[in-house]
Amino acid sequence: MAASESPLVQRYSPMIEHDGERARQELRDLVAREPELLEARTLLALAYLRCLDFPRALEANRETLKLDPSNSEALRNVALCLHGLGDIEGALVAYNNAFEVTHSTDAAALTAVMLHRAGRLKAAERAYDFLLTKAPIDNLNMLTGLRGIVSVLRDLGQPLAAERFAGDLAMRFRRNPALVASFLMRRENATGFHEWFRLVDKSRLAEALRKGAAEDPQGARTPETFNLPQDRAALQAFAEAAPPGTLYIVKPIRGSGGQGIAVVGDLAATLGRDDVVVQRYIAKPYLVDGRKGHLRIYALIAASAPLRAYVYSEGIVRFAPEPYDPRPERLSEVAMHVTNTALHIGHPGLLVSDDASKEDVGSVWSLSALLRRMEADGHDPQAVFGKISDLVAWFIRLLQRDGFFERQAAAGPQRSYGPKLFGFDILLDAETNPWLIEIQAAPAAVGSALVERINNELYQTVFRMGNATLFEDGMAPETIQALAADPAALVAREVEIEAANRGKFVPLNPD
Repeated sequence: MAASESPLVQRYSPMIEHDGERARQELRDLVAREPELLEARTLLALAYLRCLDFPRALEANRETLKLDPSNSEALRNVALCLHGLGDIEGALVAYNNAFEVTHSTDAAALTAVMLHRAGRLKAAERAYDFLLTKAPIDNLNMLTGLRGIVSVLRDLGQPLAAERFAGDLAMRFRRNPALVASFLMRRENATGFHEWFRLVDKSRLAEALRKGAAEDPQGARTPETFNLPQDRAALQAFAEAAPPGTLYIVKPIRGSGGQGIAVVGDLAATLGRDDVVVQRYIAKPYLVDGRKGHLRIYALIAASAPLRAYVYSEGIVRFAPEPYDPRPERLSEVAMHVTNTALHIGHPGLLVSDDASKEDVGSVWSLSALLRRMEADGHDPQAVFGKISDLVAWFIRLLQRDGFFERQAAAGPQRSYGPKLFGFDILLDAETNPWLIEIQAAPAAVGSALVERINNELYQTVFRMGNATLFEDGMAPETIQALAADPAALVAREVEIEAANRGKFVPLNPD
């Protein structure tokens, strides 16, 4: 915490990260008491944005701007909220307003992104050209500019003009692959197709999973889930029919990082709540050294039309810091039930190695290490990963049937949305069956040394798949001209490069 930060920031910044529900309530109360207190309004806006509550974040940022019309953070966040709500034209105006006030390269870059999404290709080209001309050469938004102008020029049917920019981006990647790949992935996650953000809302995800299980029961493996208050009667009926001893996990709709989670056997108190998702608890998880863990599995949508999807064969496993014990008298002890590492910082049982080469030590393992351990315990690791892949494919089919990818393809020109990386939180039961628990629309890149090693390789693979030059040295001029003149051949060339650089990504066929 910086010494110069105010007491209000020192109090609420960590609370927003680790106890968001409490932070939002306290800040709402503070704003009600002191409506002219700018810092409180700024923090409240941040708290809403942190949990991707875009409507309330938008309102809070607009209230901040009434007190401070030139507040650069609020100007930018208004645009971010409008984008999250699917209002590309509104976001374009807001980013342009932010640029006029702040003259920041970030606002300029995002204005160009929105112009491309809005289909104003020549205006987007001019905006990217302005950014590349005016931004300092070491400014990270140069990366946005280079990738953006490559995509715009290819969409304009000018792939040869795009090549020198693609070459510049590739050169920067070779110099600092981790920085370039991670920045561009964070930017894509922050500005991707807005419907991805809806999957973070546990209530909306629950509705989608329930619908998917009804339409495509084969392969559906997700615990029965209920939104309160609307599913109160259904939850009560389910509980009355459930076997004795059935447990439930209760989660705040907009919680993250394991905040506010409880495991209960008696729903009496829970049934009266109006702000939670209740899920049947997988009471017999697969244990390693007596501890429960969950898997972070990554999927990639390389293109939405036609759909090209992959699952990554490496991942991260996080274990609870205490041995698992589901006896009723210990249900309140979340350190054995909830496996989110961030929730247990400071717990003596949480052991996180600072050696990235240690894949099976302490509370954070690689997926490869877990599969090796499972093989040693007599299980077939290929069969386990196959079941995981099938579950990922089932979820992608769910989105496909709903028209999700069609809507993304229709939301802008062909290359206006980049590859989408997202995460699945999966629990293995005692019989090694995977259960889909949650979706992470924008999985974090940072963490322990092992997490960062795995994610750096992951992000760099995504970069190589989608950001290469298309014309090789020594390619015959007539071949280059023919390729440049044929949009279908150009896409085929992009797909060829994608496949050649997919590394640990395994292609999925959701059909």
